[in-house]
Amino acid sequence: MKNKYYLYGLFAAALTLTGCDYNEDHFPGYDELAQPKDVWNDTITLADADYKTIAGIEANKELALSKDPEGETFKAALEAVAGNKYFTEEAPAVWYLPAYIASKYPYMDDNSKVTVHYKNYENLPEYLKAFNGMKAYDMNSDDYKVVWGDKVSVSYISPSTLNKIPAALKEGVAKPADGEMRMVNYAYSETEPSFGGGEGEPEVTYTPISEIVAGESAGEYNVKGEVIATYGRGFLLSDKTASILVYLNAPANYSVGDVVTVTGTTSKYSGLMQFPQTSTLALVERSEEFAYPTAQAMTGAEMDAWTASAAVKYVSITGKLTINKEKGYYNLVVDGATRQGSLSYPVAGLVDDALDGQNVTAIGYLIGYNGSFVNMMTTSVVAAGSQSEYIPVGVVALSAAGDYQVKGTVAALYGRGFLLNDGTGSILVYLNKESENKVGDVVTVSGTTSPYAGFMQFGKNIKMEKVGESTFKYPAVRTLTGADMDAYLEMPYVAYVEYVGTLKIEGNYLNVTIDGAETAVGSLSYAQVDPALNGKKVVVTGYSIGVSGGKFVNTMVVTVKDAAAAAKAYAAVTRAAATRAAVKANTSALYRYNASSQSWSKYSTDEAEVAVLQPADYDKMGYSYVSKPAETMPVYLKQAYPYAKTDDVVAVAYYADKNSNLAVTEFKFDGATWIETTIAVPTTITFQKANGEWVEARVYFESTFLGGDSGGFVAEDIELSGLTKIWSLESSYGWKGTGFLSENKKTESYLVSPEIDLSKAAAPSVVFDCAINYLKGAERSENFNLLISTDYAGDAASASWKTLEVTGWPAEDSWAFVTVDPLSLADYVGKKIRLAFHYKSTSTTACTVEVKNMSVKE
Repeated sequence: MKNKYYLYGLFAAALTLTGCDYNEDHFPGYDELAQPKDVWNDTITLADADYKTIAGIEANKELALSKDPEGETFKAALEAVAGNKYFTEEAPAVWYLPAYIASKYPYMDDNSKVTVHYKNYENLPEYLKAFNGMKAYDMNSDDYKVVWGDKVSVSYISPSTLNKIPAALKEGVAKPADGEMRMVNYAYSETEPSFGGGEGEPEVTYTPISEIVAGESAGEYNVKGEVIATYGRGFLLSDKTASILVYLNAPANYSVGDVVTVTGTTSKYSGLMQFPQTSTLALVERSEEFAYPTAQAMTGAEMDAWTASAAVKYVSITGKLTINKEKGYYNLVVDGATRQGSLSYPVAGLVDDALDGQNVTAIGYLIGYNGSFVNMMTTSVVAAGSQSEYIPVGVVALSAAGDYQVKGTVAALYGRGFLLNDGTGSILVYLNKESENKVGDVVTVSGTTSPYAGFMQFGKNIKMEKVGESTFKYPAVRTLTGADMDAYLEMPYVAYVEYVGTLKIEGNYLNVTIDGAETAVGSLSYAQVDPALNGKKVVVTGYSIGVSGGKFVNTMVVTVKDAAAAAKAYAAVTRAAATRAAVKANTSALYRYNASSQSWSKYSTDEAEVAVLQPADYDKMGYSYVSKPAETMPVYLKQAYPYAKTDDVVAVAYYADKNSNLAVTEFKFDGATWIETTIAVPTTITFQKANGEWVEARVYFESTFLGGDSGGFVAEDIELSGLTKIWSLESSYGWKGTGFLSENKKTESYLVSPEIDLSKAAAPSVVFDCAINYLKGAERSENFNLLISTDYAGDAASASWKTLEVTGWPAEDSWAFVTVDPLSLADYVGKKIRLAFHYKSTSTTACTVEVKNMSVKE
C-alpha cells in the first residue's frame, strides 16, 4: 500500500514538469494509477468506549444540533449515547456512524463497505428520554453563597436550605433548555450550622401541611412536624395544621414524638398527598412526652362517606378481621361499608394472628383509599369490646418512670440485654446479662422503667415472654458524620445509625475515634468485636442508645466491619465539622428545568421510582462508576428496596464510565430479582462509500445461492407428476428448477424466500441473475415468474400472490446468466414480505431455469 502511494507521488511530480500528453505517451495506464483503488470490506463491533468517541465527534455534534436547533432534543440524545452505550430513535446509528467510520478508515475508496455491529434501543419509554443530555453539577463555594448568603461561610446544605438548591442552579447554569436535567452533587448535613449568636442566620420557612394536602398537584416543599404514627413503610407527620404521609418503603428510623423536617416533591396517592422515599429527612427536636388522641368511632357508612372528602383522621373501626400472611394482607370487613378496611403494613407483633376471623376493633389513622379498600396506619388491634394491655414503646420511652407492659420485636442485642422495637420507638431492656432471645423474636416485657444515659429503660422487676418470631426489618440506616456525632451529644436519640472511625480496644472498652468529630467518640457497648480490628478504621452499624461521660455515643452494635475490606465503605461521608468552609459532596439528586416557569425543581415521575446512586454507594462497590448495570444494580436495588412488590419499576441514575458520563437504566422487580428492562438489542448496519461519502447500504436480503447457500429459500411443490422434486441447489449455478425427466412433466412449484422485513425501508428494489433454457418459443410468463405475498403463513398454495413485472429477462434460450433490471418494491415499504419463484411446466414445455445473486436493498 505504501509503495502504491509512493509511486503515485513520483508520477504526480513528473506531471508537474511535463505537458498533459506526456503522461499517455510515456506512462500508459497512468490515469488509472493516478486514481488509487483502496477498496476494502471490513466488519467492526463497537466497544463501550466507542460510543463516547462517536458522541464526541464535532461533526456529529453539529449534525445533531442542525436537526433541532431550537429544542436541542437530538443534541441531548447524542450526548446520552456516551453514557448509555447504545443508540436510540432520537440518536440513530445511521446519522452518527458515517463520521466515525470516516475517522477510522480515512483511506478507503468508493465501493468500500464497512459493517458495524452495535447496540440499539427501540421504543425507549418516553419518561427515560427526559434524561437525555443529563449532566453532573458539582456545587462549589459560589453555589453555597447563593444558598446561605454572603454574610456566613457554610459549604454544605442543611435541611433548612434544601429548597435553595434551585436558586443555586438558576445562578450556575447558563441558558438551560426546557427539560434540561442536572445531577446535583452537594455536601449535606442534618446539623444546622451555628452562627455564634444568630447574626446573619438565615430565616427558615416551612410550608403548612394544610396547604399541601389541600392542593391537587405535586410540588416541592419543606415542612416541619411531629411524628404521630408509624407503620412498616414510613410514618405520619403533623404540624398541627394537618397531617401527611411520608412514604419510605421501609420502616421508619424515627419514633413518635420526634420533630422532623421533610423536604421533597409531593404526589397524590390513594386519594391523599404524600412525600416520597426520595425526600430528605432530618431530626431537629425530641418531644418530652407523647400521647395518641382520642379515636373517633366510625361506622361502615361513615367510612364510605369519608372517601368523599378524605383527610387523615384518627378513628376506631370494628369489623371482622381476615389475615393472609403469605401476601401480607390484613383486611377488615365492616358492616354497612362497601369497601373493606386495610391495615397497612403493620409491624410484627401489632396484630395477633389468633384474631384472624374474629371481630376486632382497629384504631389508627386513615391515610388513603381506592375502589376496594380504606387504608389505615394502625396503632392498636384488639378483640371487639376489649382494651389493649400494652402501651406503645414510643409512648413509654417518653413517659415518666413507672410500671409498664409493652410488646415488640428484638431489634438488637448486647452483653447486658436487648433493644425492643414496636415501630413507634425503641427501648432498652437491661438484664445485666446476655439475653436468651435473638433478633426477630416477638416478646412481651413488663417491668419498671428508669432513666439512663438520657433515655428510659426497663431495668427492674422485668418479666419477659416470647410470643412469636419474625424477620426483623431494619430501617434505612442514618449515616452520621463527625459533625452529626458532635450534635448527638446535645440531642441524643435512639436510631439505627452508621459511622466511620478508628477502633481502639482497651480491656472491656471499645471506643471509636470518629472522623471529623471534635468531641464525640463512639462507644461500642458490651459488644463482641474481632480483636484483629483494633487500631483499624471500621464501619460501625447499630443503634445509638444514649450519651455517657459527656462525649461517648453509646452504640448497641449490629455489625463492625473493616472499612478497607468493605471497599472503603462510606469514605465520602467523612467530612469536616459543620463550621468548616469546605466539604466533599456526599449527596446526589436530580433536578430538571422548566422553561415556562424559568425554574428548577427536584425531578420525579409517576412512571417509575427514580433512584440516584449516592457517593457512599460507589464507595461500597469499590468503583467510581458502574460499567455493567445488569450485574451491579440488582444487588444495590435489593438493599435499597427491601420491600419491593412484584412489577415495581425503578430507574437508576449513575456514572457509567471513568469519564463521568451519566446514564439511566430501568429495572423491574419480578418478585424475586430486579431485572433490567432497558436492554439494547444487538443490531447490524452496513455502510458503503460512494462519491467520497459513507452512506447506509440498506440490505434486506442478499444471497449468491452458490456453494450450498440456499439463502433460506424453501421449495413447496404443488404438482410433481412422478418427479421427486422440481428445485435443486447447485453449487456453481444456484437454484435450478426443471420439470423434465426423460420427458416433459406437468408440474408446479414455489421456491419461497424467508421473510423480508421492509418495515423501515425507504426505496427497496429486487434484482437477481437468471438463465433460462428449453423454452423453445413458449412464453416465459406462462412458465416462470417472480411473485410477492404479504400474507404467507407457511403454505404457498393458500397465500395471496401477486406477479411482479420484472423486465430484462433473458431474451432467448441460453445457459448465459443475465442480470434482470432492478424492480422497485416501493409499494411494500412498511410491510413484511415473501418472494417466490413460481415454476410451471406442461407436457409440451418444461424449461430449465437457474437463479443466483439475488438481493433486496436500497
